[in-house]
Amino acid sequence: MTLVKICGMTRPEDVAAAVAAGADRLGFVVEYPQDNPWNLTRERARDVMDAVPQRVLRVAVVGGGADAILEIVGNLAPDMVQIHDDGPAAVVAAVAAAGVPVVKALRIDVDAPDPDPAHWIALGRAYAAAGAAELLVDSKSSARPAGTGVAVDRAFVRRVADGVPVPVVLAGGLTPANVATAVREVRPAVVDVISGVEGPGHTKDPALMAAFVSAARDA
Repeated sequence: MTLVKICGMTRPEDVAAAVAAGADRLGFVVEYPQDNPWNLTRERARDVMDAVPQRVLRVAVVGGGADAILEIVGNLAPDMVQIHDDGPAAVVAAVAAAGVPVVKALRIDVDAPDPDPAHWIALGRAYAAAGAAELLVDSKSSARPAGTGVAVDRAFVRRVADGVPVPVVLAGGLTPANVATAVREVRPAVVDVISGVEGPGHTKDPALMAAFVSAARDA
């Protein structure tokens, strides 16, 4: 069964609604080095993460150097760390050595056409060899490091997933309307949504979260 991660949690009430919807993982963007609507300080992240029940995994979404990431891990003790930048495999190795499972993002630039699967497979294998437990395929743009609302070509993601030795998380442009098709076409281990389940002001919409989880489960 494909698991569901809902990312960009910023309020305890959104956590409660996501848990009620049946999410398996929740993502918290913590002191990310690029501006985005979901960024939390460590102090605020701790307050929001405290609302997560034990059965749901807490994922700290971070970027930057290994020292900064390890400080966040030490402060928050997340269940997983998602390194959501284009940094080197050495950062993955340093964080994985601390004993926390690492999800390493492969961020596909939506402004650059026709990404080469061979390049991304080789990069994914390097991250996996460095200790990444999972690889996340997402879209990025010049305006946003994530949460673009733009999907990555599904056939491309399937080729990458077939070529790497660890499970793949599918993100980028997912919504309640298209997640079932994405699951059937890509067969990812996890689907990850952020902007596709939000209302105005980047607050999570309980009905959209419930619909997203239901559609992913049905697929």
